Amino acid sequence: MSEVLSTDRCRMDVFDPETFFREHWRRKPLYVPGGGRALVDRRWTTADFDAARFRMMEDDQVMERPGEVIFIEDVSRFDDDLAARARQLAHFFGAPQVWFDAIRTYDRSGIGAHFDHSDNIVLQQSGTKEWSVASPQHIPRADIARRMMNVPGVGGRELPADGVLRFTLEPGDLLYLPLFWLHSGTSRAESLSISVVCPSVPLHRAVLPLLAEAAHGQALGHQPIPAFHAYLPADERAAAARRLREATGALLRRLSDDELVDAVHALQTRRLPGLDGGAAPVAQ
Repeated sequence: MSEVLSTDRCRMDVFDPETFFREHWRRKPLYVPGGGRALVDRRWTTADFDAARFRMMEDDQVMERPGEVIFIEDVSRFDDDLAARARQLAHFFGAPQVWFDAIRTYDRSGIGAHFDHSDNIVLQQSGTKEWSVASPQHIPRADIARRMMNVPGVGGRELPADGVLRFTLEPGDLLYLPLFWLHSGTSRAESLSISVVCPSVPLHRAVLPLLAEAAHGQALGHQPIPAFHAYLPADERAAAARRLREATGALLRRLSDDELVDAVHALQTRRLPGLDGGAAPVAQ
């Protein structure tokens, strides 16, 4: 039976990493009043935002509604200190990459309800923001799959009528939004927040490139394919096409045997952060 969630069940007075990963990570949201410093022991100001905005100029990672809201994706590319902290946090979260987003509002505004293919940790810097959060059970599985494959136009979705959790973030507060959870944040007035973004890795990206590498190392599929040249008779062309299909099927069957699975997993162990069991301390 699934846990019946409430705002109180999603709250900790002090951010504790062990409890966070055991009870909240990809399970349920977490709200920690004043908990932002546990991850980033620095206040990011509107002056920092303006400096990053100036450095990026006409970058296409900016979404802006003039006079209402500016959202900058991967603002850490334009702030060296945030970039260094993102590298530390990647180790902590066991992610191949972590970055910071930033959002600044100038009125009662937000960027609308949606769900992400990343885990996000909102760190309120100034102003007050009201968040509404709902479980992924309200999202069709096909939409989640398309979001993981980064299909354009997938992600925006209205919140359900029931089962919505609500949190109010003040400066210094932390809110963890798990992978796929619907969320919408609306500022009461002018505000600034940054978010730690931990993108998830779809299985195909952790298998297919490494499968090609392992197969190459074992010289699988080394046979030259037929040359379908302009003077190839029709019957020979058809026969060559059949042989190509048969050889393709044989190779695909070979790619799924245990020996190659072990070879791919050995590559995953070396390449995926944290798979080798290395400790990941909290970055300060």
